[in-house]
Amino acid sequence: MHFTVRQSTTKFRRLHIILFLTISVIGLTLQADISGYICDDLVVPYDKVVEVAKKASEFVKSVDGRYRFPALLEDTQLFGVEGQNMFVVPFRRFDSMRSGGNKGRDRIVLDASGNFKGVVYDTNDGNVHPMPTYRKCRPFLDDKHLELEKYIDDGYQISGFACGSNFLDRDVETNLYNECIRYISLPQKIKDKYKFPRCRYAFQKINELWFQYNTNKNYDNKQTKVINSFMATFNNRCEFLNIKRISRVITHEEPCSYTWTAIPSAEATMTDSLFDVQSKNYKISDEFYACKSYIFRITSIQNHMFHIFSLLLSNEPSGIEHMMHRQGELLLWPMTLPERHEPRINHPLTFSIGFDRSNQFSGIYFVTGSEWTWKKAKPCPNFNLLESRLKARGSG
Repeated sequence: MHFTVRQSTTKFRRLHIILFLTISVIGLTLQADISGYICDDLVVPYDKVVEVAKKASEFVKSVDGRYRFPALLEDTQLFGVEGQNMFVVPFRRFDSMRSGGNKGRDRIVLDASGNFKGVVYDTNDGNVHPMPTYRKCRPFLDDKHLELEKYIDDGYQISGFACGSNFLDRDVETNLYNECIRYISLPQKIKDKYKFPRCRYAFQKINELWFQYNTNKNYDNKQTKVINSFMATFNNRCEFLNIKRISRVITHEEPCSYTWTAIPSAEATMTDSLFDVQSKNYKISDEFYACKSYIFRITSIQNHMFHIFSLLLSNEPSGIEHMMHRQGELLLWPMTLPERHEPRINHPLTFSIGFDRSNQFSGIYFVTGSEWTWKKAKPCPNFNLLESRLKARGSG
């Protein structure tokens, strides 16, 4: 089986039209009418999304494969996209992300042109499984939104509270309400010694009841994994009044804001997609190909090839010359790698897709950071295996 760049003009035009229509139809703009995004227990405000998306767009346009970010987003179906590259860039430590560091779980998502597509978070961050498991973050509105009533009429519901960069699910209010009902029914002697489970405590003023609630993360702290304390206030009939963070620095902490979000679809509430199941079984799955210590998804290799084809079809051939490298009779196109959870090595690998003198696909090639030059690129092993798996996916 051969993969050739010089396919028939008709075939390439058809591919170009498909790519153009895909980008045009599913293109998303940065929503200016939202307050931010909820990523599990993290709140990302809108102004931060705008700032990071602008910087990330510049990185995507200049990506050359030697840095860990921008990283390739493999599960493009999260955004209803197939056959084109999308990228993720972390929010945290953005200015120094190219040198590693704590990158957090939240990611900006952009297409190959640097256009904003959304926000995701990695549910697998910090685990031993090498591949990330992304989930889309939910756009939300807070109680300061000017057109909140219109969105409520369209089905938006209260989902919880935004407390700085921390999100509390509305179940917290419900659970503390139940504790309040339980508390006011107790004899006074027991009330004086009453403690709630999991570090929750009750304090009573003349007409108010205060209940403390703790979490084990604080996204407003440089050290994220620290105790974060909140105080929920009820009246003496256990009617909820507000909840706010307990701060030793800010004496007059503002109450947390209610958040409204759209009702999630059935697809959005699935815990494990087919994509995630495949990732967890990558060692035995035909959807993957290994070179050295790196695991490629076959669809990601395909997307890179589609991207190369679309560049060759563009009307600016001089604009792609700096993206390719020649090694003898080989033409090498650097690959942007997906994110992986693995120890950082001293001499990271850089990969490229190779075509021979006849413009036929000849495999994946790599160089190490210690000998950074494309003149020393080496072929990945098991080319026949890669060829057969690409053919099984319909490439050829």
